[in-house]
Amino acid sequence: MSKARTVRLDDEFDLLVDRFVEKNDINFNKLVNLAVKEFISKPHTIELEPISADEWDKNMKKAYKKHKKTIDELAK
Repeated sequence: MSKARTVRLDDEFDLLVDRFVEKNDINFNKLVNLAVKEFISKPHTIELEPISADEWDKNMKKAYKKHKKTIDELAK
């Protein structure tokens, strides 16, 4: 069973939604349902993965080489 809700969109965003709905032949309620489902089903965090010390050293050397001038100026 569905439940009626109200959605308030910013003026400029409302125009984009109207264009999208018309172009893609989808009704607004279906669009909102798809967007909310997509948003709440995905994680909103960053997953960090550890790297090896060798990989860290390689990336640090590469970054230092690329940004040596800036790093030297910051060290003064």
